[in-house]
Amino acid sequence: MLVCLILIAILGSVTGLEADKVGIVHMHGFWQAFDEQHHLDFKNFVEEKTGVKVHLIDAFNDLAMPPAESSITPLNVQVPAILKMVKNIAAQYDKIIAVGFSQGGVIWRAMIESWDDHNVDTFISLASPQHGVSDIPPKYIEAVPEGLLPSTLQNYNNGIIEVLKPLFYLSQVQSVFAPSNYFLEPRLRHLYLRTDFFPRLNNEKGDKDKISRQKKNFKSLRKLVLIGGPDDETVVPWQSEIFGFRTADKKIVPMKKTEFYKKNLFGLKTLDKRGAITKCIKAGLKHNDFPNSMEVLHDCVLPAIRDALLAL
Repeated sequence: MLVCLILIAILGSVTGLEADKVGIVHMHGFWQAFDEQHHLDFKNFVEEKTGVKVHLIDAFNDLAMPPAESSITPLNVQVPAILKMVKNIAAQYDKIIAVGFSQGGVIWRAMIESWDDHNVDTFISLASPQHGVSDIPPKYIEAVPEGLLPSTLQNYNNGIIEVLKPLFYLSQVQSVFAPSNYFLEPRLRHLYLRTDFFPRLNNEKGDKDKISRQKKNFKSLRKLVLIGGPDDETVVPWQSEIFGFRTADKKIVPMKKTEFYKKNLFGLKTLDKRGAITKCIKAGLKHNDFPNSMEVLHDCVLPAIRDALLAL
């Protein structure tokens, strides 16, 4: 008990001394806005417990039809625009902690990989499909702009899902519908590799200089925290949240058995070998429960923030 009290006192003093040197930058997910209650709960809880300011990125909110900007806007448009905002925030601090919920985690990884000499210390990926999604949740189908899919396919059911999958790789869909940008069906890999965003993010294609630069930037993270859980109904397979995935015959592959890891395409294996990856798996949570789950905040988020403060 005495040791615990001493550690709490030390962590409290470090937080008080260093909180102004660190900022947290939080990016919301698809079909969401920065000021939704679960993101505000995250901000209020973290600021109260750590003294570290949380910046909720007010960009590409909700859903809106092109040319309006929203969470549906393709990620090759979202990433550079959000990065400009993030750099202005990051300039205020010695180090920042990146938090990306759902699609926001994919956006954050893309920003980190494209940001030379970044000052991101820790990346907290919160229920984010880092290895993509291989199936299409019903709510995603409902959000496809009218006219992009035949009316008979717009109504989701399991019997037509296999017909829908190739359509997500069409340029007409990729260019207007953000979730299609990280859609990865192993049986349609030939179609996936023709797309631009996710294969380039994963260094599966692209020029050598850019591949090298993206890998260097990702490897410069001090810590990567992967948070997810088996009851997430939106990210399929849920193991994508911890960089696992599935094979063409739907067998689950853990992170260390994926091509991303084995080939060390963007530095995932390097971080793991350095002991820089923490996985925090929580059962019983639906997708939108993760941002303000007390269990997640206490067990996964606060330890990562305190570790970043201690590392200064």
